[in-house]
Amino acid sequence: MPNHLLRRLRFWFSLLIVVLLTLPFIDFTGIIPPEYIRAINWTQFIPSILKFFEIPNLLGTGFLLVIILSLLFGRVYCSWLCPFGWLQDLFSGIGRLTSKKRRFYKYLPPLNYLRYGLLILVGALAFFRINTGLIFTDPFSIYGRIANHLLMPLVLGINNLVSNLLGNSGFYGLKPYPYQGFDIFAVAIGVFYLIIIAYISFTKGRLYCTAWCPVGTLLGLFSRFSLFKIYLDESRCNQCGLCATSCKAGCIDSKNTNVEFDRCVGCFNCLTVCRDNGVKYGIPPKKTKSNPSSIPDTRRREILLSILAIGIVQKVFGKDPIKVQKAFIEAVSESAVSPPGAINNERFTSVCTACHACLSACPTRVLQPAFLQHGIKGMLQPFMDYHNNFCNYECTKCMEVCPTGALIFLTPENKKRTQLGKAKFIEKNCVVYTDETACGACSEHCPSKAVDMVFYKPGLTIPEVTEDICVGCGACEYACPTLPYKAIYVEANAIHQVAKEPKGSDKSKEEVPEEFPF
Repeated sequence: MPNHLLRRLRFWFSLLIVVLLTLPFIDFTGIIPPEYIRAINWTQFIPSILKFFEIPNLLGTGFLLVIILSLLFGRVYCSWLCPFGWLQDLFSGIGRLTSKKRRFYKYLPPLNYLRYGLLILVGALAFFRINTGLIFTDPFSIYGRIANHLLMPLVLGINNLVSNLLGNSGFYGLKPYPYQGFDIFAVAIGVFYLIIIAYISFTKGRLYCTAWCPVGTLLGLFSRFSLFKIYLDESRCNQCGLCATSCKAGCIDSKNTNVEFDRCVGCFNCLTVCRDNGVKYGIPPKKTKSNPSSIPDTRRREILLSILAIGIVQKVFGKDPIKVQKAFIEAVSESAVSPPGAINNERFTSVCTACHACLSACPTRVLQPAFLQHGIKGMLQPFMDYHNNFCNYECTKCMEVCPTGALIFLTPENKKRTQLGKAKFIEKNCVVYTDETACGACSEHCPSKAVDMVFYKPGLTIPEVTEDICVGCGACEYACPTLPYKAIYVEANAIHQVAKEPKGSDKSKEEVPEEFPF
């Protein structure tokens, strides 16, 4: 199909879908049958999934069609079936038409931490039957509130106005209807979303779809493997950037002749603007050395798949099938390490309000907001992320700024003896064992000398942990260079304990360096 016809088909099809979806929200007469509403809502991703798992039937299988379409053609749901996407296009088009200086789009960074983080958060809440995340992010739900609380009163007002005008002329065929069920909070939320989306669409196009919407992010993962994709033909592309200025998703990096297709919303605007026919939609060419832009990052994918396969084999057979072992043994702690002053995890999660004052004060940023590390009850509450950094041996900042008493202040002397957890050594992950390479980073950075290097082989030493003097600061875990898992990690104490005084060492009085060589 010619590119201009594909774009027109998308426009008229999406307009038809949005009209059909909007009718139930503005039906103040109640004449639209429920069968119609159930049928048209079948095309919407989140309602379809919820219905499928609540009441499995054919009306809950629409999400499967959307996934299949994404695997074939990319995120066409976003521009063909999503009413909220159409609304964004409407505001974006108005902005381009009314602006004195024509608005152009440009390549935008992917904001992966934001979009994938939000997807995981909303998905986890939904898994535990907490739909708060979906209420505020699902595009269909947002559009429904806007249509019901803003558009329907407008349509009803027009109906009543015309009815009165016709009644004055002696024609009473159009019946007026009273407006009922006004909710100021719902209207305020609808107005808020409308203003925010209008502003974002005016200035950044489909930024909501590519950076915030969990449905779009999830479908983007499927579109990575889609059969048909938009790509730049290097033999024709002169890197003029014209395609990028028409891309509402901001996913075309013309300088590097690359299209980040997982963010493409399938509007096909870019197909008609290229003067040299350098923008293609179809099956991308095979990977060749002369066409590096078409070569995906397969090495990273292969590594992840191999690690996954190794993990599955280990779970099934209970052993590592690879003779040359690397750091493939996962370190598992039953609970997250809570900050100093928490006393115990149960008390901490019941008092902390996740204000994140301690995160702001932490000089090493070892404190990070939890996802499910503390369980669903402790979501967003801080935990000690030793892959991110370590707890400074002398520091008491977090306890000083805590406003709720979740972290009880400890003097520096008491804090140094507070055992948050115990270091555990996994010999088969250590480079001394796997590669017979000298290391010792964990011992060098242990402030209490709980980790010491002992004889292993001629010319090699290996770590040994004395647990009763370990304070669980995480310096050893952070310093350990092994990947993907650490050879030494801190196993949390659900109830904080008191570590013994190190014997014959002045190292406990030293502060851990803030930077490691690894």
